[in-house]
Amino acid sequence: MQSLFENARTDQTSFRHYVKAEFSKIRKEITEPAVEDQDFFPAPDLVFNDALFLMETLFISGIPSPDISWTEDGILNFKWHLEDGIAMLEIYGDGLVVYDVTRDDERPDEVSFTLTDTASLQDCLAKLNRLFQ
Repeated sequence: MQSLFENARTDQTSFRHYVKAEFSKIRKEITEPAVEDQDFFPAPDLVFNDALFLMETLFISGIPSPDISWTEDGILNFKWHLEDGIAMLEIYGDGLVVYDVTRDDERPDEVSFTLTDTASLQDCLAKLNRLFQ
């Protein structure tokens, strides 16, 4: 499933409620896969807690909302389609986040950090902000 979140909500509380409702839809699809698959790992609740924190942080920082998808490994992906590439945050649910930007004709920029590492989180937000200026 892929969801597209709009930054149309100007109030942080209503945005939070909106995101929680959308995450509930994703969680339902993840926990009820259409086909039984032995290689399927549902996303743990911590993934959604981390994702909610990141969505609020992106909203406060003025960064456009990403497309959100999940993998069979239980990882949530935040993805932005750029004119010349893709930016992505992979959320693992144990506080680990991987920032990855791949642009045409440039070396990929990839950084792993934990959400408790505020300096790395701020650096990631600054990089994302520069992508959308």
